[in-house]
Amino acid sequence: MNKTLAEIIADMMTAKSNNAELDVLTTTSKTAIWRQILETVAFVIWNFQELCRTYLEEIQMLIKQQKVPTLRWYRNEALKYQDGFALVYNENNYTVSFSDHYENNGVPVLATDDQIEASKVVKYCSVTKSKTDSKILMKVASEVNGEIVPLTEAQGEGFKFYVSEYSAAGDHITIVNYKSDILLLKYDVCYDPLVLTSYGMHKITARYPVVDAIQKHLKNLDFNAELSVSKLEEIILATEGVTDLLRKSVSSSWIDVSSGDYGYPQPINIAKIPKSGHFKIEDWSGINYIIKEPQD
Repeated sequence: MNKTLAEIIADMMTAKSNNAELDVLTTTSKTAIWRQILETVAFVIWNFQELCRTYLEEIQMLIKQQKVPTLRWYRNEALKYQDGFALVYNENNYTVSFSDHYENNGVPVLATDDQIEASKVVKYCSVTKSKTDSKILMKVASEVNGEIVPLTEAQGEGFKFYVSEYSAAGDHITIVNYKSDILLLKYDVCYDPLVLTSYGMHKITARYPVVDAIQKHLKNLDFNAELSVSKLEEIILATEGVTDLLRKSVSSSWIDVSSGDYGYPQPINIAKIPKSGHFKIEDWSGINYIIKEPQD
């Protein structure tokens, strides 16, 4: 804390009294030369102190105003979105946050923790920089009953406005809020007839181990993560009751922006990052269970 001019003068008077060589300066006259010199020096010190304080305040304000967003920062801010809550603008540090109140028939109501948590509809988010231009690609998704789904139209409109309010000037952000990419698998799975039936059901648990293993693998992938075909096949081969595997084709289709419909499936030879950020399998008929014939 900065000292007042009176405090600085008092400190200097104390320092003088502690210096025996200055004991000869005993006059109490306010016009004494030594007092005027002391007060002049004290004023210079106080003035320099005030200049430093003003300078630091300006620097702190510039730091608050400065915004150097990173891709991780954009992702973290996106996950804070609260659907149904108004934005609060902080003019001191030029940030936005969400109100902890909502209005019911014109009456402010303090939101509960459960209401706030339920309003955070963006459950998944990935932010990357486009390889072809300077655009920022933000893929988002919600979750309903454990299934990854896109934001609803109303949620998407609110989220888009929120992003425009907190994003840095000059950053062009493209928001991707699509239905899941459809993953199409065609495999001949060699099975052990002692463990599985001819349509892949476990004889004891009545579950479908290959389907369970694939779904678990897709769920464990990070949002917008690359799907490796070889790693997927390792998962299938490690499944109980599977003795061998023959790949016929692996492909995927995704929403065409121009039409709003799924495009024609494209082959995945090695790996693929889903356009929507996540994969979904709707048709399991491509997995054919066969018994491996013994070799001569």
